[in-house]
Order: sequence, then structure tokens, then C-alpha cells
Amino acid sequence: MELKFSWVMKMKKIFFKVVTPIFLSVICGAICGKLIYQIYDKKMDSEIEGKKIYLIQAGAYSSYDNMVRQTSNGNYVYFKDQDGLFKSIIGITEEYDNVEKIKNTYQDKVIVQEYYSKDLELNQKIREYDHKISASNDEAEIKKMVLEMLALYKDKDTTLVQVVS
Repeated sequence: MELKFSWVMKMKKIFFKVVTPIFLSVICGAICGKLIYQIYDKKMDSEIEGKKIYLIQAGAYSSYDNMVRQTSNGNYVYFKDQDGLFKSIIGITEEYDNVEKIKNTYQDKVIVQEYYSKDLELNQKIREYDHKISASNDEAEIKKMVLEMLALYKDKDTTLVQVVS
């Protein structure tokens, strides 16, 4: 009987030696993960403000000359991003449903990226054009509205914050 009892005690010690560190590691990992997430979440909230908009790009080019040469559509605005690439913008919208309508009017391969705009006036104008685009199915009319929207963007000195995923 004493032999059986000592064997149980040894197994209990081994069990606690193995399980206790694992249990403590899981708890520490969860606490550290939650802490890091809260720090990251606060940082993102302070950096990204404004209204989400979608920029529809014809492409990104290493130089201005490459952009002019390779962009088949002459109706675009461009900007130079943080990486030094020239990006040609053929459409701007706040509503993702309008992205498809704008893509279909140009019938080119495009890139859609999310940005945040702090410019209240520009955001209001984009919202107005978005309502018009949503109500229309005529490609010529949609293209005309997109060009007017691009003219607004071109006249603004707007800093956009890109969403990096």
C-alpha cells in the first residue's frame, strides 16, 4: 500500500512540475498579448483619423515619365507616395459599391486602396458625387462625375493616410 501511495505522490509532483509552467506561460502570454493589442489599438486610433475613401488607381510607377507613357487613360490625377512611387488615380469614392461602377467605366485593370482623408470639404463633395453615382447606371454620366471628382482632388493639397494591412 505504501508503494502505491509513493508512486501517486511522484506522479503528482511530475504533473505539477510540467503543468504549472505551461499554465503560467499561457496566462503570461494572454496578459502580454492584451497589453500589446491595447497599445497598438490606441496608436492606430491616434494616427488614423478622418473618413475612409477608396482611391482607384490605374497603376504605380517608378517615375513620372513611366506613368505618362504607360497610363492609357488621359483622365487621371497623380500623387507621389511615401515610397517614391507615382500613383495615377482614376477614381475616388467613399462607397465600395461605387468602385465596381467606376472600374466598369474604364474597363482597365485597376488597383483599389483604402485611404483616410481629413479634408472635410473634400469628403463632403465626394459624398455628394457618390450619391449621384449610386443613382446612375449610365457609364458616360458616371465617367463625367468621376472626372469632376478628380478635378476637386487635383485642386486640393490633401494628405491621405494609407491603410496598411
